[in-house]
Amino acid sequence: MNKENRLIESFTTVGGIMLLCGAAVYITGWEYAPFMYLAGSVLFACGQFADRYTGSDRIMKRLRSQQVLGACFLLLAAAQMFSAPLHERLLTDMSLSDNIRSILLAVTRRNNWIVTLMIGAVFELYSSFRMDRISKQSDR
Repeated sequence: MNKENRLIESFTTVGGIMLLCGAAVYITGWEYAPFMYLAGSVLFACGQFADRYTGSDRIMKRLRSQQVLGACFLLLAAAQMFSAPLHERLLTDMSLSDNIRSILLAVTRRNNWIVTLMIGAVFELYSSFRMDRISKQSDR
């Protein structure tokens, strides 16, 4: 494994630990938990975006795309963690039209980040297990 691959792997590992800790601590109400999750998701996403598949297997290319999509969902969850104050302002702001206001209220609801996090986690887990299985089959 070359130096670049080790760096990518360490970004992904450190980012994964930070985003897991940030999501777990967010429940306690610690005010810096969203920042920890954000830093972890950025590191994790950078590791995912930098990792490349150069082979010609279509299944592996699709799975790599799913991993990148999962990283995007994890970044979106970080943005949604910060939307609680916006949600409370939207509740009192009557200057917006009803349609726009209802859409924004639905997007910024307090726990939407959990759903987005779960979608990203499912993409990441499924693709990593499938990629591992495919690489073991091709090594035989």
